[in-house]
Amino acid sequence: MSETLSSFFRRVTGKDALPYQERYGSDPFRPTLLIIPTGLGKTDAVAVPWLHGVACGDPGVPKRLVMILPRVNLTEQIAEVIRERRAAAGLDEIVDVLELMGGSNDNFEKVSPERFTVVVGTQDILVSRALNRGYVRRPPRWPMDFALLNNDCLWVIDEVQLAADALATTTQLAAFRREYGVFGAVPCVWMSATVDPRWLETVDFGDVLRDLRIVRLEADDGSSSVVRERVHAPKSIARAPESCRTPGGCAEFVLEHHVTGGRTLVVVNTVARAREIWKELRKRSCAPLLLHSRFRPADRKRRLSDLTGSDGIIVSTQVLEAGIDISANRLITDLAPWGSLVQRFGRVNRYGEFSQAEIWWVDRPLTEKQSSLAYTEVLKAKDCEAVCRPYSPDEMSLGLSKLEPLTSASPADLDQEGGPAPWQNVLRRADLLDLFDTSPDISGNDLDVSRFIRAGDEKDCWLAWRSWKNDEDLPGLPDVVDEELCPVRIGEVQEFAKAHGRDMRRWDFVNRGWITVDAKRLYPGMVILLRSEAGGYSEEEGWNPNSRGRVTPVPIVAQAPAEADGDDPLSWVTYRQSLADHTRMVAEELRDILGHLSGLGIDDFEGELEIAAAKHDWGKAHPVMQATLHNVVEPDFADPTFEFLAKQRRDDAALRHSRPHFRHELASALAMVAAGDPDLAAYLAAAHHGRVRVGIRSMPGESLSGGRAVARGIREGDVLPACVLATGVSVPEMTLSLETMELGIGEDGQRAWTDRALRLRDEIGPFRLAFLEMLLRAADERASAKKASEVAACAR
Repeated sequence: MSETLSSFFRRVTGKDALPYQERYGSDPFRPTLLIIPTGLGKTDAVAVPWLHGVACGDPGVPKRLVMILPRVNLTEQIAEVIRERRAAAGLDEIVDVLELMGGSNDNFEKVSPERFTVVVGTQDILVSRALNRGYVRRPPRWPMDFALLNNDCLWVIDEVQLAADALATTTQLAAFRREYGVFGAVPCVWMSATVDPRWLETVDFGDVLRDLRIVRLEADDGSSSVVRERVHAPKSIARAPESCRTPGGCAEFVLEHHVTGGRTLVVVNTVARAREIWKELRKRSCAPLLLHSRFRPADRKRRLSDLTGSDGIIVSTQVLEAGIDISANRLITDLAPWGSLVQRFGRVNRYGEFSQAEIWWVDRPLTEKQSSLAYTEVLKAKDCEAVCRPYSPDEMSLGLSKLEPLTSASPADLDQEGGPAPWQNVLRRADLLDLFDTSPDISGNDLDVSRFIRAGDEKDCWLAWRSWKNDEDLPGLPDVVDEELCPVRIGEVQEFAKAHGRDMRRWDFVNRGWITVDAKRLYPGMVILLRSEAGGYSEEEGWNPNSRGRVTPVPIVAQAPAEADGDDPLSWVTYRQSLADHTRMVAEELRDILGHLSGLGIDDFEGELEIAAAKHDWGKAHPVMQATLHNVVEPDFADPTFEFLAKQRRDDAALRHSRPHFRHELASALAMVAAGDPDLAAYLAAAHHGRVRVGIRSMPGESLSGGRAVARGIREGDVLPACVLATGVSVPEMTLSLETMELGIGEDGQRAWTDRALRLRDEIGPFRLAFLEMLLRAADERASAKKASEVAACAR
């Protein structure tokens, strides 16, 4: 007999489930709004029932639990809690836990669609990926993330009052998933301590909203001593003196009220103000902990490990508002939007362990540059906006109106309504469908999804520091890895570029090269390589544009150079493999994956998937590809001993293809169209590397060759020789035609490629079509990884 949820909850958390947790857990995989005060275990409320379903073999459990934290909050503690629960449940071998914050080791590269996986990340990373424009990602990975995050998932959006425009995006995506269809189900749980259910009433969410369950504290929760202690935990609150507006005055006040052996939190609105208060405290022989999101991962992790101590002074930004389980007996906080303030109050006397705790709020938080405004009674509109950043004056005004009458910040005494809806922009159907096409924009202008994640100027680029002597050294530099990345607000990067623009580079995926950054064309999620000598960072302070010292690069293991559009990294490997052997392994891996995904509704497409698996690398028979893998000028197909290769050792292959932008998967798809294979099978073969999807176009530098059209290195009239793709799969010689590049119907009656792709998108739905792409791609990557492991094992 399966273990009950109550027993399971007690075993993995060491606590009895609270009544509201039991109510939620009775039906955990349906759309839900969870309105619960801070400190009462919302994370366990949603995560433990999911783990229980996995442990009990419940066929209705979504494969992925996606935990979305707001804004610039930290993911590490939530991920660690999930790992502890996973271990206590005995599910270490069954459930993967990934942290995605532009600073994680696995970064969704190793996820398998059939594995149970918990994905923890910020809204910037996860919502951008769910929109097919993942921040800090190379474009070929976008469709894979889009598929994995929009099928067979349970979405949990934490502290929705802090989510801004991402909140509306999550409701709209929920509506579109219902409209267009998904594999499995993708229920969403929105949870908060301060939320108005009307915030979820976005334009297309009506049908889903009618099915929405709302879980709140009820009478039986009040009978719990744990709930009573936390809801009524004493917390006095008062306005801080005017001197606290400046960093120096705030530091003096903190030291005056800090109690040795206790914990004092100083939570401010900007990284600059946090740094300045931290420095002022250090001048006064104090050793505070500085915590914000603008650190590289290793430096951030060290600070989080120091966070677990029982006492001390912690100077932080909004990163403590969600996902961090911490309790203090003193808090000095900047004025902020009401929802943010409630979250900050929730980090004080969190469990009712103190007989008394104190909170002070600063009505006009200033940095050193703004200190002249400290005692000005009336601020000009421009000055008011500067003081309120990153929030709006209206948000701050509402927070002030709720604060002024308060003398107690106990959850029972707080207004649970969060004011007007926190979003401005709404994702519509046309936006979603436009985003399905990930074809590279050869002008360098990709669709910007940042307005669907957060409005305003709080948008980030990611910086990595390296040393190089001159630009000739750049092409050989290893690609940037997650451990190097530090998120920085775009506005600050633009300002920094005024003095250091010559030391900043970004990777040009289409044209292959590290090119100088145009500060006027920065976009959210851009990865920028910054010369170490330019400064801008220290291990103690994190990002600091005023830091002039050389930044020590993060040591990284051997890494290949950055990937470009014309590269094929899965073909240049550590072993040699025939085309037939690789195709066999891909087909086997695909069957294995599908065997673990029964019941999702994929059965109707298995035939096309099998055809795609058998012929996905047909284009590798192209003379250009075989010349590259054999490292010859012209392959001799007439030689009876000639072996068609799918993989080759890096040192034994040519450095790159003889034709720029050559894509073997386009050749595969064109051959399949000519052979009369189903459109879906041809599309999946074209899309299995994430480069050729909705459109076929010529790339920069490609021009008519002898009057013949050319696209992605394929020329009109190219011939694929007859070959054996796999056991029982022999294909004849095939002439390739690029007439499908044209719109409409060609002279031969064939529909254009884009027409075919858009018809598939509309008939199957964008989420399911992307998932089918991902299945073939996952099988291909797993087959390659499996062969590499076999070869390595033999070498040992």
